[in-house]
Amino acid sequence: MAHIILPTDFSEPSLQAGRYAAQLFGAEDHVYTLLHAYMDAEPFVDTWPGMADEMYKASLQSMGAWEAKVRALPEFAGAVVRSEVLYGGLAGTINGLAREKHADLVVLGTLGRSGNGLLGSNAGDVVKHCRWPILVVPAKAGKGPVRKILYADDGKRVEVEGSRMLLRIALRSKAEIIFAHVLKDKNELPNAKVAGMYEELFQAVPHRFISGEGEDIAGVIDLLAEQEGADMIAVLHRHAGFLEGLFHRSTAKRLALYTDTPLLVMPEADVKAEA
Repeated sequence: MAHIILPTDFSEPSLQAGRYAAQLFGAEDHVYTLLHAYMDAEPFVDTWPGMADEMYKASLQSMGAWEAKVRALPEFAGAVVRSEVLYGGLAGTINGLAREKHADLVVLGTLGRSGNGLLGSNAGDVVKHCRWPILVVPAKAGKGPVRKILYADDGKRVEVEGSRMLLRIALRSKAEIIFAHVLKDKNELPNAKVAGMYEELFQAVPHRFISGEGEDIAGVIDLLAEQEGADMIAVLHRHAGFLEGLFHRSTAKRLALYTDTPLLVMPEADVKAEA
């Protein structure tokens, strides 16, 4: 059973993300928690008595209608659907709820190439600060099955715990995992020991190894994903290391918001444990 958190701003992209999650994991035996995080429009203004209460009531009312809308989707038939309305910033609220509920995955919707939006404008920060596996789903993401997942490998140690969600998705989808290593220069060789560990860890699913060369990591990953026809991109979120640049505001925004391919971001186990 999986517990999946679906943050929402009551927009069409967040509905599409929820539908995508239900299609990916199925409904039976899974729990989907709808989360709306709200904050005062002007938190330092104390001249509006009762404003926080009114915002909470309005958010509750909107969530009630939203939950009914989600439950009516055929993809959620048979699923356990719950809802939470919490005060606070989106990233911190997600981390707190995920910790409390022992969530397995957060699925976040964005507007992709079509522009920003409430969730879209926050997605880069959420990707960087979320301590749980998070799947960013652009509104224009393909609705077909996940057949190929491109995993951006940084050539360092294999993170077993952090890769479990990737393996889980691949097993359920019967997808092929393509390990893509971005070479700093043409003379660099992939780490044979790391490749061997991936062979062992992902032996239950089809997989292969490819490489690309370039300084623009995000650009190379995008190009390889396009060439391979990948249905999903996966990266491991290290706070230091070869892929750190992916989570700078500009490149994380580029991957998470301006591509039409869903992005799975997996935290390191020690990062999750410290949350």
